[in-house]
Amino acid sequence: MRNSRGRGTRPGRRVVAVAPASSANLGPGFDVFAVALERPMDRLTLSAEKSSKTEALLKVRGVSGVSVRAEENAASYVALSMARDRGIRTLLRIELEKGIPVGVGLGSSAASSVAAALAVGELFELELSQTELLRYAALGERLSSGTAHYDNVAASLVGGFSVTINDGDRPHVISYSPPRALKLCLATPVVALPKRKTEFARSLLPSVTKLSAAVHNLSMASAIVSGFARGDVELIGYGMRDEIVEPARAGMIPGFHEVRRAAIQSGASGVCISGAGPTLLAVADSLKTSPQTILKAMLSAFGHAGVEATGFVTKVGAGARVVSS
Repeated sequence: MRNSRGRGTRPGRRVVAVAPASSANLGPGFDVFAVALERPMDRLTLSAEKSSKTEALLKVRGVSGVSVRAEENAASYVALSMARDRGIRTLLRIELEKGIPVGVGLGSSAASSVAAALAVGELFELELSQTELLRYAALGERLSSGTAHYDNVAASLVGGFSVTINDGDRPHVISYSPPRALKLCLATPVVALPKRKTEFARSLLPSVTKLSAAVHNLSMASAIVSGFARGDVELIGYGMRDEIVEPARAGMIPGFHEVRRAAIQSGASGVCISGAGPTLLAVADSLKTSPQTILKAMLSAFGHAGVEATGFVTKVGAGARVVSS
């Protein structure tokens, strides 16, 4: 099975790729900043068979809420788009094991898209650049949210703290390793949200903003980058204060202000909405405070607001990788 822009694949070959969840924006870094999470992850298995046309068969296991139609699922949509773009006629067999909850602000569609892009590139030996992988993976984000944004796919692909620079549709990523003491506390409330939550959350954003708010966000974003560059958890948390996007989205999350206050009072260095929400992310210096205590305070605050919530503690993790080929 050969194609016009790849080396082909041997019959019966299977590729397995994994990609991590991610938390985007970190407050002021809208569509630019994100961190990869050590857990949870999505896992995708891909194989190919001869066919006279480009098509896909998709099986999905794990968390619910994911389309099983090949043209409507981010992972299979990315795989099909890549095959068609490269002139590959084949039947793609895709098994997607969803470990990342859907629609809660943890980059679920991005992880699936990244795993698919990596797997297709590996299976057909396409030798894709980072920019090409990002572009293909962003197609899944466009399908899921209406916009081909790169923040989550960049973090899921590269790992660490990622800063995505997109100049003329040529995205590239600068990645920073996290401070060893940095821990992430994530609390997810059980709330009713629109089906296309991310698209809805983006529709809430202001089309015009004050210059003072833009200057504030620029200074806070600079503090976050400086914090990662210096290995300073307190500086990272200090910078997680947004005056543009979060005020417009806070109303989506019952108890937002109370949970934020509880996290800070329990020792968190900073708190923000994870991506488009409703998950809240608190960062903690584990040498100075207890991440579990912070998480407990966040969940308790949600409870006092009459909202059920779940959560976990993790750290910044590595990017996507092929685990079997």
